[in-house]
Amino acid sequence: MIKLLLVEDDEACAYAVQGGLELLNVYEVRCAANGREALALYDSFHPDVVVSDVQMPEMDGFELARTIRENDKKVIIILATGLTSPKDLREGYHTGIDEYVKKTFIAEELHYRIQAIVKRSQNNSVTASKPEANIRYLTIGQYIFDPENKTLSLNSQVTQKLTSREAQLLLLLHENHNRLIHRQDILQQFWPGEDPVFSSRSLDVFISKLRKYLSKDQSVKIVNVRGKGLRLLTEN
Repeated sequence: MIKLLLVEDDEACAYAVQGGLELLNVYEVRCAANGREALALYDSFHPDVVVSDVQMPEMDGFELARTIRENDKKVIIILATGLTSPKDLREGYHTGIDEYVKKTFIAEELHYRIQAIVKRSQNNSVTASKPEANIRYLTIGQYIFDPENKTLSLNSQVTQKLTSREAQLLLLLHENHNRLIHRQDILQQFWPGEDPVFSSRSLDVFISKLRKYLSKDQSVKIVNVRGKGLRLLTEN
């Protein structure tokens, strides 16, 4: 059973989602009405997945996600929101969440999203031309990328712990090093069936974060080819 913590201040919405998930016979669901209640329940429940509303009293979803992610790099965190501005998306992804789901969603949609995240994490590879499962450390300029443990290191020091989505995107870029990856292919792979404006903004946020993580080596560049896609370039 997958242990899922649902954080939602709308009791009727929480009841509907919890009931729908439990009917799938896959999830053990616990509910919290706000961020502070969720943190207390998180410590005792130890969930595999946290699904949280953004706009809540006492502690909003952004702060909750940030607090959990600081202490747990493996738990899947999904924020449910009607906020779709670039600023809101950027704030959410910068807290370390794995995914957004737009309100109002149904239990089956949430289930499929969770399964997709789990599958991508297990495969640790997308659209690879050849398997790299036996290659633990990958070189990106002066950085060492460990896709299994989701870390970037520079000068033998870990400089960044990545989320699952960040690691998957970076792995895709590495596997297609110096080759153009069409933007539409990336969106279809990571956000299938999602609103194109929403998913495109999400991708932009992730790429911005990866550029920041790799910024200490000026020879590494993630280039946006306008109207086409992305390319990872290094001088070596």
